[in-house]
Amino acid sequence: MQLSIVAIAQPNATEPDCDPAYAEVCIPPAPPDLDCGDIADRRFRVYLPTDADKPEELTDFDPHGFDGDDDGIGCERG
Repeated sequence: MQLSIVAIAQPNATEPDCDPAYAEVCIPPAPPDLDCGDIADRRFRVYLPTDADKPEELTDFDPHGFDGDDDGIGCERG
């Protein structure tokens, strides 16, 4: 009996179904609008308009509203 190894790709922020507004996590783009309770990630980076390293194509910053205090950290509480 021969076993085969299957690699499972891990999602990242550069995949097409990941919103580029969120660094280091893969969150689907809106719609639907998601809340922190809808996702497992906490304390992740949210690109700000002033960030020098933000993706060039990014025009909608924090479309889900995860960073309520605009400090660049999403879903800080809860």
